[in-house]
Amino acid sequence: MNQSREPKPCDSLTSYAFPTDNKLGEFYWRWFKLVIGFFLLASSLLVFYTTLSSQFHLKCLKCSEPVTNPDVRIGTETVSVEPTNISHIVFGIGGSAATWKNRSRYSELWWRPGQTRGFVWLDKRPSGNDTWPEKSPPYRISADSSRFRGSRSAVRIARIVAESVRLGMEGVRWYVMGDDDTVFVTENLVSVLGRYDHEEFYYVGGVSESVEQDVMHSYGMAFGGGGFAISYGLARELARVLDDCLVRYASFYGSDQRVHACLTEFGVPLTAEAGFHQVDLRGNIYGLLAAHPLAPLVSLHHLDSVVPIIPGRTQHDALQSILGAARSDPSRILQQTFCYDRQRNWSVSVSWGYTAQIYTRILTPKDLSTPLRTFSTWRSYHEGPFTFNTRAWPKDPCDRPLVYLVDRVHDLGKGGTRSSYLREKNETQLSKECARSKQVAALKIETVAVFAPKMRRDEWRKALRRHCCDVHHEARHKNGIKVTIRKCHPSESLSPP
Repeated sequence: MNQSREPKPCDSLTSYAFPTDNKLGEFYWRWFKLVIGFFLLASSLLVFYTTLSSQFHLKCLKCSEPVTNPDVRIGTETVSVEPTNISHIVFGIGGSAATWKNRSRYSELWWRPGQTRGFVWLDKRPSGNDTWPEKSPPYRISADSSRFRGSRSAVRIARIVAESVRLGMEGVRWYVMGDDDTVFVTENLVSVLGRYDHEEFYYVGGVSESVEQDVMHSYGMAFGGGGFAISYGLARELARVLDDCLVRYASFYGSDQRVHACLTEFGVPLTAEAGFHQVDLRGNIYGLLAAHPLAPLVSLHHLDSVVPIIPGRTQHDALQSILGAARSDPSRILQQTFCYDRQRNWSVSVSWGYTAQIYTRILTPKDLSTPLRTFSTWRSYHEGPFTFNTRAWPKDPCDRPLVYLVDRVHDLGKGGTRSSYLREKNETQLSKECARSKQVAALKIETVAVFAPKMRRDEWRKALRRHCCDVHHEARHKNGIKVTIRKCHPSESLSPP
């Protein structure tokens, strides 16, 4: 017989529920809320930490941006990463008591008391009756070098590098050698040396312009009159071995040849820079300066051996004019720019701060950038060969350029510069020798005015490119033309019309 019974709660899953005991349910609920609260707090702290870390990281990135004069501490030594400036250079000028009085005028053109550092090294003390000029570099007497064989003067001047290092001057990055008739453009020297690491082994300078001189001495040697620079890292090592090295090369001719030979023992080649000029040339160096290579002008030497670079002036006055222009825009001094007067089919060339030229015909950029051969070789007085290309000075007066020489340079501040060039006086004779209408028309142009933006010094750190220009005729200035120099457009060329 079947008997029915009451179902128990556990007989059906759907009938299961939390215990109905109030105290036990409240206990579980409190633990649930505590876990949820802890989770929310941890999440909030994590978000806050992440945000704070990101902001701190951004601030650190800003701190790592380069500043003007940062110092980095490596161990116990503080290493400066300040850009190279004139205070980092020590000059060693080779001179003698016999010649200094006449040649000091060259050093006084570029030396800046209180800014430039270094000495002119003399063979003996100057006359006690003469007061040492304040505008000149201070002098030191070279150490006795009588124990060395060979030219006493060459050995003495070669040892200037080592004697300068042994002075222990602070903050030196470069030692720059030159002669007492060398003129430096110090701003451009700083620009050139600033491209190299002074802790590495660098030997920077230029070769001779006359091939016969390079064949006789070396194509890989920096000629000392044009000046050369030795980095601190290399100079320190050279000073250690120089005296022993000079014994091995006692038969060599000059001090620069001895220094070069010693540097080859370190395996260091010459880093050639086109702005160092030995000027191993004779006659008139106008052609070279009017088509200066695309490089900052650093130095000029042998200025007593060439005619004044501006006719009608002394060499000192002419150099003073060029260096005065360089103070307004050192990077642009002697930089050649050329363009075309398309209305008259003229070619116009400007060597900024020095000269302007007008050709009454169209010349290619290759011709315009090639120096006119107004000079001869240093030793033989021949028409070459040189270490750069030249073109002959035209025999036909009608084919020669009309030459204009710098008169003055106005510094317009951020607006750039305005320079004016006056026609050379001898050019007035051309009207009698040349009857071509183009030449006669050009002779009416008496002045060339040049407007130019200032050239940034960091342009020398970039790929080199010659600047462009435009020629303007103004109705109110019939006896003059205006040239505006500017950067070339990306796709612009200097192609002739």
